[in-house]
Amino acid sequence: METFEKDRPTGDSVYPRSHRLIRRLALVYGVSVLAVCLLLPLALLPTGTGGSVQALVHEAIAGGLAATVLAALLLSLTGVLATLALTLSRFRQAVALEQGRSTAGTGWRDVFDHPGVAARLGQALIVPVGAVLIYLALQFLWPYEATPDSSTSANILAAFVFALTFIALVCERVMVEFPAPQLPEAPALRRLLLLTTLLLGAAACIELGRGAMLGWLRWPQWGVALLPMLVALELAIRALARLFLPAPAAANARAITDSILASVVTGGPRAPGTLLRTHLGLDFTRSWALYYLSAAIVPAVLATALFCWALTGVKLIELGQRGIYERFGAPVAVLGPGLHVLLPWPLGRLRPVEFGTIHSVAIGVDDQAAPGGPEHVGAEDVPPASLNRLWESAHSGQANYLVPSAGTGQQGFQSVSTEINVLYRVGLTDAAALQSVYEVADPESLIREAGSRVVLRFFNSRTLMAVLGERRDNVAAAMRDALTADLDSHHAGIEIVSVLIEEIHPPPGAAAAYHAVQAAEINASASISDERGRAERVAGVAQQEAHQLTTGAHATAVERVDAANADAYRFDAERRAHADGGQSFLFERSLSRLEAALGQKPLTILDHRLSSAPGPIIDLRAPPGSARTGAGPADDMNIAPAAAAPAAPATTAPAPAGPTPRPLTPDLQDAY
Repeated sequence: METFEKDRPTGDSVYPRSHRLIRRLALVYGVSVLAVCLLLPLALLPTGTGGSVQALVHEAIAGGLAATVLAALLLSLTGVLATLALTLSRFRQAVALEQGRSTAGTGWRDVFDHPGVAARLGQALIVPVGAVLIYLALQFLWPYEATPDSSTSANILAAFVFALTFIALVCERVMVEFPAPQLPEAPALRRLLLLTTLLLGAAACIELGRGAMLGWLRWPQWGVALLPMLVALELAIRALARLFLPAPAAANARAITDSILASVVTGGPRAPGTLLRTHLGLDFTRSWALYYLSAAIVPAVLATALFCWALTGVKLIELGQRGIYERFGAPVAVLGPGLHVLLPWPLGRLRPVEFGTIHSVAIGVDDQAAPGGPEHVGAEDVPPASLNRLWESAHSGQANYLVPSAGTGQQGFQSVSTEINVLYRVGLTDAAALQSVYEVADPESLIREAGSRVVLRFFNSRTLMAVLGERRDNVAAAMRDALTADLDSHHAGIEIVSVLIEEIHPPPGAAAAYHAVQAAEINASASISDERGRAERVAGVAQQEAHQLTTGAHATAVERVDAANADAYRFDAERRAHADGGQSFLFERSLSRLEAALGQKPLTILDHRLSSAPGPIIDLRAPPGSARTGAGPADDMNIAPAAAAPAAPATTAPAPAGPTPRPLTPDLQDAY
């Protein structure tokens, strides 16, 4: 402003009332935006360094209050600055006309000298920048929690926003009383300031509802946060559209403060009732029903508010939750899942308590180094590097401990890396629920500290080989019992479900050497096992062969004994048959042998008593003069052709002439 003061004429020329008002409004909203922006960086500091103010800032960002408040204030500041550019250009044009100077410029340098240029180029510079700032505020401060950690912080923040709402209401009331002829933008700017007042009041009420643990308020919170962005986007489009139009005349130059959306919300000329009255001629103000409703609106609003306040005593507890009912600040009972009717807030309050929810805490790892959350990997996905549990790789969530070393005979230590997680939950009893709320402020930190002491005590009392050789389930059970006893001594109401030991191994740098030692031991054990197996295999083969030989010999002996018995039985039977039959047995035997020997020959054997027979005749007598020695079967048989045989009579067959057939000798019996 000092630059413009130099161009002011000396005398009675002063800034007009409209410019002074807009300048004060710009100062009020600018200071409010600056105060909010100075508080927000406290959330970037380490936890605990900012005290209670830092906790309030965290709560404001998490619940979306900071985004709504900053966006609403930036919306009003944008409209006020756009109007300030017009009031300043009008004043400078009036001063130039008094001095006789020309103000016909159309460039950027003439923005504050000509109202038409300020209404065109100035608005295109100010309004889009404000819209971008509102978008950035919503982008970085978007809410991400439905319920606050503490209702006290929510109430404090709501009180702070109500104070800003009162300031915005005063500014809006001042703008209402300002005459429109002196400031043409006054009606539209008033609606913009009224919209900011309504947004701030709604944000404060939503924050009070969040303090009462009303999780469904996140949907209205999103709508209230997005409304300034929509209005700023409309104003930015209007301002950029003026770049494609010529600069208006000074008398017609106006700031970009008129918004259709803001007019609908705040009851301006584009409100539904006004449009119906001006365009369609429907005046609902003359309706008896509307008159009755307007007369009964105050009792109805009070009754509705009372009913809504009574509804704050109706609480629904989900299946995975419990609630501690506080009546006038004192705990009365622990309520289970279901619907409960209590005293309305703040006479009765319900503190939620988990019911069976299991949490995981990494032991020996700082908060910054602990993994952010569970990592979900699909069944067909490639496992990420963070899930690598080989000894050669180090990952987040891994802690290092020193264990005593007895290898050198002197005092020494060795390092071991491990990853231990403790699964805990709030106890299922009512006493445990009360203890978890009133005895412990941060159960996770308590479990982490107690678990670190238990794990440190375990590693300090064992050597590396004892740690690596002990069964993990036994170690986990011992740690669980020790940690449970420690927490019970603090009356924390926390139940340790289990202790999970993911890995215990030497540091990654020494993993290769330890693997080599283990590999040598495994190879030695494998060689011993191989030799034992080979010995067992050879002994088995020898036993199998010996068994086969023994059983074979036994089978052969049995077969030979049975064959000898059969021969003896057959010989005895033939001997008895010979004793009973005599020559007939021998003759029968000789015939059976002959039949067996000559079974393949077309021969007919005849009795010697037959005189003639068709076919050959076998003479069993030895021919005269032949020696018996050396004669074969052919020599013992005289086979006469059938043609040479004498014809037999038709009726009788006398005995043939010739020598009498002799019986078979023992050598013939053997031959046939």
